[in-house]
Parts: sequence; structure tokens; C-alpha cells
Amino acid sequence: MLKPVQISHCFPVSAERVFDAWLNPEIIKQWMFKSSSNKIVSVKIERWVDGGFSILELNGDEEIDHFGQYKEITGPRRLSFSLEVPKHFPCVTTVDINVDPDANGCKLTLIQRGVPAKITEAPWTEMLDNLEKLLCQESL
Repeated sequence: MLKPVQISHCFPVSAERVFDAWLNPEIIKQWMFKSSSNKIVSVKIERWVDGGFSILELNGDEEIDHFGQYKEITGPRRLSFSLEVPKHFPCVTTVDINVDPDANGCKLTLIQRGVPAKITEAPWTEMLDNLEKLLCQESL
């Protein structure tokens, strides 16, 4: 049995802004599954429980789809969804996002089940760093 991947990140912005960044296609395009070597070409979001999503990445000539289905949307505190990325892991995983307000903004805790930490921990950490930079830049 795989141990869940758990990552926490503190953001100096409101829980509402952080939560919205997980469901807003224009914001998602700028940070989720994005790196310096790729481009996000399409983001489709059905922003309701049992709704699907697809985030299409272009890495060189290769298209990589990141897709799943929302299991819980309780804004601005909790989001849960399935995630499949056949290019990176051969299974359906579950990602739980908890956003807790604090005196300095909020703390996000991400838990992903069903995939080894060596595959997802570093990318999620980098994405959350990028999200913080993006949200802090927007607040100027």
C-alpha cells in the first residue's frame, strides 16, 4: 500500500483566492502542470460535483492530458478530485485540497493517494510555489 503524498504550503493571500485558483481556467493555465519547458494549451472545467476537467499540456510535440472528475467542492475550504495522467502514472489517483485561513493568509494541504511520492511530490511543490508567485503578483 502506497503512503499518501502530503504537501503543505502557506500563502500570504486569502483562502478564497487560493481556492479559486484551482477552479478558474484562466488562472489554472498559468500554474497547474505548467513548467518552463511546456505550455498549457487547453483547460476545460465543469465546476460542479461529478463534473469533469481536462488540462492539456504541450511538451515539445507531445500532448499530455491531465484529467479527472470533481468529487467534492466546498469553497473556499475543500476540494477533492480524481486525477489521471497516463503519461506519468498508470492509475486513477485522488487529490484532496484543504485550505485553512490563518492570520497571514491561509495554509493549503494537498494529499494525493494512489501514486508514489517520487513521481508527484516535487512537481506539486513546484506548482504550489508557482501559484504563490502568481497570486502575489496579481495582488500588486
